[in-house]
Amino acid sequence: MMQRFEAIIFDLDGVLVDSEEFYYQRRKAFLKNYNLSIEQIPIQFFIGADMRSLWKTIFEVNDTIYDEAFLTEHYLKYKEEHPIDYSNLIEPDAKKVLQYLKRNGYKIGLASSSTTAVIQEVLKEGQFTSYFDIVVSGTQFEKSKPNPEIYEYTASKLEVKPENCLVIEDSEKGIRAAYDAKMSVWALKDLHFGMDQRLADDSIATLSEVCKKLQLSEEVG
Repeated sequence: MMQRFEAIIFDLDGVLVDSEEFYYQRRKAFLKNYNLSIEQIPIQFFIGADMRSLWKTIFEVNDTIYDEAFLTEHYLKYKEEHPIDYSNLIEPDAKKVLQYLKRNGYKIGLASSSTTAVIQEVLKEGQFTSYFDIVVSGTQFEKSKPNPEIYEYTASKLEVKPENCLVIEDSEKGIRAAYDAKMSVWALKDLHFGMDQRLADDSIATLSEVCKKLQLSEEVG
């Protein structure tokens, strides 16, 4: 018998919006201005991560006079000067999937490593805001993914036990976080970054498969 989940929790970047390549290239371009290279770091290390968790590794492979506080301040300005246009990057099936979940009584959460401002911008652009019962940013915690705290917190706010939550993720860090939070996790197949998604309980080729798999579990259950 397939499990009947009570809550579905989504990651944002790489799941609801195809933003990861833009983020990676923007980080690379910014760091190059300060003679910092990330070429020797596997690209999948950056996927699903916030900059706070990346500086240590960046400094390990570069000699630099700059410190984290200086670079963080200037990166925030750089992001403002080089904004991302989310309008063409929204996952086309996302709204349909969220509508299905809402109609069928699932609680819906969002747990993203991105800032609250970025999350709200994507939700507004995709017209997703009304579908989520809780929206959580990794900046609310001392450590974001792969630390499981963001998922544990989201489940507690949804008032659903971790074992009754299903997480939709793409990154190694996100999958690990959901796994360590004792939740089921389905990985949106990565065809670009070479990420290790083996910790996931299942995989989906497209976001719309969430509906098909859940419908099957409802019929079987």
